[in-house]
Amino acid sequence: MTESAPRRLKILLGCYACDPGYGSEPGMGWNFASNIARFHDVHVLVEEWEFKEKLTTFAEQHPEAVRNITFHFIRRYHHDTLRKIWPPSYYWFYRAWHKRAYEYAVELDKKENFDIVHQVTISGFREPGYLWKLGKPFIWGPLGGFTDTPWCLMGSLGLGGCLHFAARNVLNFIQKRWGRAARAAAAHSHTILTSTTKAVEEIQAFWQREAVLMNEVGLETNHTKYEPSVHEPGTPLRICWAGEHIPRKALDLLLHALPLCKEKVELHVLSRGPRMAAWKALAHKLGLDEVVTFHGFVPREEAFHIMATSHVFCITSVREDTSTVVFEAFRYGLPIIALDHCGFSTVIDETSGIKIPIQSRKQVIADYARHLDFLASHEDDRRRLSTGALARCEKFTWDAKMEVLNEIYAKAVAEK
Repeated sequence: MTESAPRRLKILLGCYACDPGYGSEPGMGWNFASNIARFHDVHVLVEEWEFKEKLTTFAEQHPEAVRNITFHFIRRYHHDTLRKIWPPSYYWFYRAWHKRAYEYAVELDKKENFDIVHQVTISGFREPGYLWKLGKPFIWGPLGGFTDTPWCLMGSLGLGGCLHFAARNVLNFIQKRWGRAARAAAAHSHTILTSTTKAVEEIQAFWQREAVLMNEVGLETNHTKYEPSVHEPGTPLRICWAGEHIPRKALDLLLHALPLCKEKVELHVLSRGPRMAAWKALAHKLGLDEVVTFHGFVPREEAFHIMATSHVFCITSVREDTSTVVFEAFRYGLPIIALDHCGFSTVIDETSGIKIPIQSRKQVIADYARHLDFLASHEDDRRRLSTGALARCEKFTWDAKMEVLNEIYAKAVAEK
């Protein structure tokens, strides 16, 4: 596919969070904006206070990267003290930002006459904004936030995490079914994109709309692939785990599994966060001081070296859409063991990893140990999954995403 193939359109992106130097929502926003701009002229509505300086500096240093992008910065007002007292107050100010963004977009559309309006970030379904009111073909997503935290794993989140995610589950139950803002946006969407098969089913059930499966993260098309490490018989199976040390990442599930392993294993933990001290204390309590290494934050090259010399990658997150670390692991030919949950159910298949069903906390922990023992003692099977992980990358490149998205845009304009 050549970049000149689709008809060049003028597209308005609702992209509250957008930052080429960051992951998560800002990274997602930038990746969509920059890849769409390869084919179309893009105007991006971005929050001013957090992202203007970063994007302005980046544009000055990399003018080619923003050649077809025009940023429009709209300020979000906030109240730090109120946010500390009542964290959900964030949504009050976020909704107010959307109202200002819509008012700005009305005037901008009179000047630009957009072909497509696409709401990208923030990806959660609760506050979709108002750009669908512009009366242009409206694309919404990829949507996240649908996934509930398994009740049986709440014990892995600590008291604060348990209370937070239990409340979130209850709110999700209500808002997915009866949230007026989401239902209005869904009703006026030409296409809804979402990152998990579970969300596709729920959008159909609750909003009576078909959705297109599209992960919110991906790999550059010409990404580098690496030669996987070989696990030599008699040596420990090197396990890599990476992620912010926060309750929903649930590293304790893996820590509890390690003493159950019959084969030699060693775990390398990257990054840090509020739960780091608790997880270190748990590892010590379980007698894992010689088995687990907490590396903390390390330079990017060192982190990649740890991944490159590992034999398997474990993900224990109990609430996530899709993480970029999945694709980083695939690039290094690392089979992934993860819960059959969140976006991992969609990305990982039988050729590239192992998905653990969720029936109970005890069962999940036992399954992690069982699968680690299997991979440690069956190198041919581990190598097969390693080869599958490298091949799996090609399904999730930005070229592959843009081929789908360009077809959606063309259809939306044609049906307009």
